[in-house]
Amino acid sequence: MGSLHRVINISAEQGLYSTPVEIRVAASVTQLPIVRGLAETLVLLSDFTLDEVADIRLAVDEVCSTLIAVAGPDTSLNCRFTVGETELLVRVSGIAGKAGLPDQRSFGWHVLRTLTDEVQATQDSFDSTVSGYPTTVEFRRVRGKA
Repeated sequence: MGSLHRVINISAEQGLYSTPVEIRVAASVTQLPIVRGLAETLVLLSDFTLDEVADIRLAVDEVCSTLIAVAGPDTSLNCRFTVGETELLVRVSGIAGKAGLPDQRSFGWHVLRTLTDEVQATQDSFDSTVSGYPTTVEFRRVRGKA
């Protein structure tokens, strides 16, 4: 599968807050700069501090890298960013080639717990229409929290 870039701003008339922004990219490490760049731009425009921007960028990178590592062949990642008045919600979904959630005892997961206010992973049972296990990692980061 070649590179697939699609950005959807669901409701631009509402402004940046509470307007989900989605991007779908190939589940490949070559696509990480695109997703990181989008996340960084959104939070910079939403009055997050530079430290918070760096934390969010790293958290997005870790989530995407984790899902890319378990992704089935020729699959994609769907990333959804929702900026609220006081927080950012990030949801990244992909298709895992094997059953099993990311290791929540790993260093990467520890980093996610440190950089975010809440993080969780879910996985559905095998879906024959996508030849894999739909897997999602979501996190929340509150703005201005020390």
